[in-house]
Amino acid sequence: MKNITKIVILAIAALLVVILAADSFATVPVGSTGILLTFGKVEEGKALSEGLHMKIPLVQRIVSMDNRVKKLELNTEAFSKDIQTVSATLAVNYRLQAEKSFAIYKTHGTQYEQNIIVPATHEVLKSVCAQYTAEELISKRAESSDMMRDELDAKLSGMGITVTDFNIIDFDFSDEFINAVEAKQVAEQVKKKAATENETAIAQAEREKQVSIKQSEAEAERVRIEAEAQAQSTLIAAQAQADAVKLAADAEAYRMENEGKYVTASLIDKILAENWDGKLPNVVGGDVKGILNVDSLLDESETE
Repeated sequence: MKNITKIVILAIAALLVVILAADSFATVPVGSTGILLTFGKVEEGKALSEGLHMKIPLVQRIVSMDNRVKKLELNTEAFSKDIQTVSATLAVNYRLQAEKSFAIYKTHGTQYEQNIIVPATHEVLKSVCAQYTAEELISKRAESSDMMRDELDAKLSGMGITVTDFNIIDFDFSDEFINAVEAKQVAEQVKKKAATENETAIAQAEREKQVSIKQSEAEAERVRIEAEAQAQSTLIAAQAQADAVKLAADAEAYRMENEGKYVTASLIDKILAENWDGKLPNVVGGDVKGILNVDSLLDESETE
């Protein structure tokens, strides 16, 4: 029995040694900072880097503070500048600053997200929404999102938390406001359509006016050309007629001029004699025209 008792005691002692030895070491994960606690009290200035660390077993423990980027998604509400209720779903990406992890744990423990980030996000949303109307929050969503990110980062940075990204996943408004926006959009579309149709009608009228002007100009030019052609044709015809008359007159004058050279009194008497019917006139006068002068004819016959 004594031997058995010794064996049990030794086994228990060995087990205790193993437990104490195992509890003498702790590992701080990659991307984390270790906080050393002694009987639950934070050891000042004892922030531990990632890796294996020694500690007093059963007396001390190490709490790891993750310094990697984390994502917080939350739903919140605020009022816009025009007193519209804004329901928003926000996504905040953040990380703990390694050099301030000790102070964060000492002040807020591991509940820093609920104690610091969530209230700050609610406050920033209310602050920014109050600067925009509900319609502007929709049309200037990127601008308001950037403003929220900058304000939230400025507020949390001094507490050891850096905001790496901020997104507005969704904005929602009251049914009355949504209906009003839809009605306004419909009115804007109707207005734009009417303006477009009016501009189209004006453009069409202007095109038709230009076409009419071009047609009138073309018709006027055609009439002018036809008039000029008709005038030119009339002038040419008149000139031709004048030239013909002149030529006829010149020919007649030439004929008369040349015929006058060959027509003599004796030729006329001869022609009369040749055409005489043998009857003597009832009246005989010396110088009466148209009366055959027999004496002159007899004299000419004797001469020949």
